This record gives sequence, structure tokens and C-alpha cells, in this order.
Amino acid sequence: MSVPSTLLELAGGQSATIDWSNCAIVLIDFQNEYVDGAMPLGDAGSKATANARLLLDKARKEDIPLFHIAHHGNEKIFDPSSSNVAIVDSLQPMNDEKTVTKTHPNAFHDTPLQELIKATGKQQIIFAGFMSHMCVSSSVRAAFDLGFENFVCHDACATRALPDAKGQAINADVVHDTAMAALQDRFATLVSTDKLVGK
Repeated sequence: MSVPSTLLELAGGQSATIDWSNCAIVLIDFQNEYVDGAMPLGDAGSKATANARLLLDKARKEDIPLFHIAHHGNEKIFDPSSSNVAIVDSLQPMNDEKTVTKTHPNAFHDTPLQELIKATGKQQIIFAGFMSHMCVSSSVRAAFDLGFENFVCHDACATRALPDAKGQAINADVVHDTAMAALQDRFATLVSTDKLVGK
């Protein structure tokens, strides 16, 4: 059986290459809601968080612009008055790192994120975060429309199981892999943490 091609490949394009002098890192929704709140992501979430920490360390060491995204919802999920909206301890912002609060899946919608990144002069974005199929996907697609060149650190993202149209469960790994494949089809280049941090 032949290996499928991405839309980018079919159109004659090539995967992008990261230019560390021209990129920013966006960490999406690494919040307590996904640890011990309404949507715990378990081992996959823990592994993604650990990989995001490696990205965070690289960004801080090399002075790469870094943006933390935090979702605020209602009293049922992401309650702004609860500790569930707090960014997890291992990824807490430091010093002048910007935290952007959003109320929609797309981190650019009705937030200053686009202007903040443009102010850095960077044209590439490396994304990591929760959830792969929802806020990561929405934000990456929006960044593509805004003209940024996107990379997604696929093993620093995670998501949860979802019901299909018949009410049957789709495994979280399948949801994640499908979301990543859809982004790679046209909207972003997938990269691993090891490749990004030089391991």
C-alpha cells in the first residue's frame, strides 16, 4: 500500500525548517483543569507537559519569545474563580513572559496574541499544548490564516477520548494522531521535542 501524501506535498510544497532567530513559542492551556479537573489527560498529559518543560527551558536559555495561553470558561469548566485555570506548576510563567487569557478555542480570537507576536518581529511559531484537536488545532489554523509559519511539537500536545457519531469512543491517541495529521496536511510542520531541544 502506498504512503499517503499531504496536501502540501501534492501541491509541490515542502515542510518548513525552523529558524530559531525568527520564532516564538506558544504554550496553550497547560492548566490544572487537565490534571485533576473535569478533563484529566492522564499519562499522555503528563508526558506532554514534561516535553513542554524542555521547550520552556530552551526558550528561556536562548531568549526565545514565549507566550503562555490560559483558557477561562464558566463555573463548570475552567472556572476563573478556581485553581483549575492556573497554569501547572512546572510551566509557570516567569519574569516578563506574557500570559494571554482566552475564552475561545482559537488563542488569537479577541486576544492580543497576534499583536504580541508581531511586536517581537518573529514570523514562525512553535505550538504545544492541550487539547490537540481543539485549542491547539484552532490556534494553529488561525495562525496560518494570519500568515505565520507554523510548527507543532506533536509530543508536547495531548487530548482526550471523544465520542463518534454513533456514540462510540474514539481513543485519545487516535484523536491526537488524527488532529496532528490534519494540521500537517497543510497548516503546520510537525516536529518532536527531541528534535527541537537537540537531543
